[in-house]
Amino acid sequence: MQTPKHITVAVPTLNSAFTLEWTLLSLRSQVGCVVDIVVADSGSSDATLDICKRCGVPSIYIPPGNMYRAINAVLRNSKSEWLAYLNSDDCIYPDTFSRLISHAEQNGATIAYGNCDYVDHQGRFLYSLLSVMPKYLLPFFRYGVFGFAQPAAVFHKSVYQRVNGFDEKYLLSSDVDFYSRAFISGVNFSRLPGESVAFFRLHENQLTSKMSVAMEKEKAVIRAVFGPTHLFDYLIVGVGWRIINLPNFIIRIFRKYLLRKYSAHGCSLFK
Repeated sequence: MQTPKHITVAVPTLNSAFTLEWTLLSLRSQVGCVVDIVVADSGSSDATLDICKRCGVPSIYIPPGNMYRAINAVLRNSKSEWLAYLNSDDCIYPDTFSRLISHAEQNGATIAYGNCDYVDHQGRFLYSLLSVMPKYLLPFFRYGVFGFAQPAAVFHKSVYQRVNGFDEKYLLSSDVDFYSRAFISGVNFSRLPGESVAFFRLHENQLTSKMSVAMEKEKAVIRAVFGPTHLFDYLIVGVGWRIINLPNFIIRIFRKYLLRKYSAHGCSLFK
């Protein structure tokens, strides 16, 4: 009988009651994988901790100010071979971890990632994006663009130890820095093709939306270690990747149009 995969997942929270239950249920619904979930809360005043209790998920308190400090507090002491973190407004699909970990082990990789769906603040599907092949990650890092979505990735504990976890000097982009340093250190990345493994929620209250200028400054520091961008980088990132994802960009435009139309006219569209 095959031993089930084992992974520890950190979920940083701060007043996350609106979406947290979705996130925790998606983690608790994993098949073929044992998932240790720990919520790292930074002083929520809403029903966040009540949801944790109702879902049977342990929580720890981490002082507010840096979500990567909260993530490190969970992952640093983990006994699992595999690790991940999931923001409290994102979700994964029931077979995500078993697929990613199996794919990594079959390909001798210590970081595995897949494709990702994107939804609006209410969880309505907007579009999907294909992640890039590992051999093209370098142009993306040099260009300052993430080649895959953070919730669609897992990493081995050896990677976390090798790069000493998430750098807490970054408030918004330590995930980009983490994978950049892993790439530079020679870690083997592997991309899982096929169906999306996670969905990322887009909404105006995200820190990355509110603090986009600060985020770009952090990314500029991170990508500086890769040197200047080349024409090849532009061709891969600015042209190639967009062509590959062209059907998804079309769906994105059409889907947003439909949602706006439904919102404006309501059920009258179907009368």
